[in-house]
Amino acid sequence: MSELSLRAYGREIDELIERERLDEAIAHCRYILQTYSKHLETYRLLGKAYLEAKRYGDAADIFQRVLSAIPDDFVSHVGMAIVREDEGNLDAAIWHMERAFETNPSNPAIQQEMKRLISRRDGLEPHKVRLTRGALARMYAHGELFAQAITELRSALQEDAERPDLQVLLASMYWQTDQRSDAIAISNQILEKLPYCAEANRIQAANLQANDRVEEAAVYHRRLASLDPYAAFVESALADANSVEDSAVSLEKLDWVPGEALPSTATGQPSWAAQLGMEMQKPSEDSAEEVKPAQTGPLPSW
Repeated sequence: MSELSLRAYGREIDELIERERLDEAIAHCRYILQTYSKHLETYRLLGKAYLEAKRYGDAADIFQRVLSAIPDDFVSHVGMAIVREDEGNLDAAIWHMERAFETNPSNPAIQQEMKRLISRRDGLEPHKVRLTRGALARMYAHGELFAQAITELRSALQEDAERPDLQVLLASMYWQTDQRSDAIAISNQILEKLPYCAEANRIQAANLQANDRVEEAAVYHRRLASLDPYAAFVESALADANSVEDSAVSLEKLDWVPGEALPSTATGQPSWAAQLGMEMQKPSEDSAEEVKPAQTGPLPSW
């Protein structure tokens, strides 16, 4: 086996997906997850590969895991919209596509997909896609109009309290405007349901680090490092893990043989996206146990 960085491995897998070598891409993803069982970028790639292979049930499972860590993940919401449309659940498909629209409202392809889905459901295509409170709040946030963003987010959450994506953005806005107690309170609420939510863990770790509570902060920092192993190489939870050299995290590359079973570890389905319109189970422990080969066995539970 040759050794390469985790990031380089991900780029190679992405190329495999682009070249429609989907079984090979899936095998490499599942191999990486044996070592880095919660690595978000590998999960995104695996979800894309399953989606391209039209393995929609598997794709949904993967995208739900990503959304439990990043509730506004663009790729995962688009993927879930495709899955739900294939199931004939147009309301859910529109819900997920609308979440993707909120993160990128100027994307013409997403706008067109929103119109198409609404037309399929209602029989009439809207002239334009309605700008939601979530989309408006994100526009304010990107423009650093934090007070306006906070106002919109509060109003949106009064209309629908079960929106972890908006809760995450509100916590971030509070943190950036030095309303630390509010940021911590919302982060705690998020973590009760989504214990591996990246931004909520980042805020908690940063707050504890700022108060010299290093050991307590380490709990949250370790969660961040499980989602992105490069985060283990930055001291501050607020530091950008992308600044870490690619070579800091490496592993041997799988010598893939077509049709070969790939062992995996698992304890069951992921646990924390009940608020994302998905059926989930109670959270399981972080530990994992050996199961059947990866082609049929479940992935590690979060």
